[in-house]
Amino acid sequence: MTAPTKQIMLDNVETAINAIAAGGAVQSYNISGRNIQKYSLTELINLRTQLKKEINAESSTGTTNYAGFDR
Repeated sequence: MTAPTKQIMLDNVETAINAIAAGGAVQSYNISGRNIQKYSLTELINLRTQLKKEINAESSTGTTNYAGFDR
């Protein structure tokens, strides 16, 4: 099994944020004495920001921009 790409991770984070915003997700729950905690909305937003930065940095690698000056 291969690791998910950053774009797939970003898509999953977006889905999780939308689920929380729509009220369709829980933050934590208990099953047979085991406590399960999910990412908070703040953590998801921070993760989304980081993934977007990384994706943008990867897509701009090798690109050179030049400024032109008119006389």
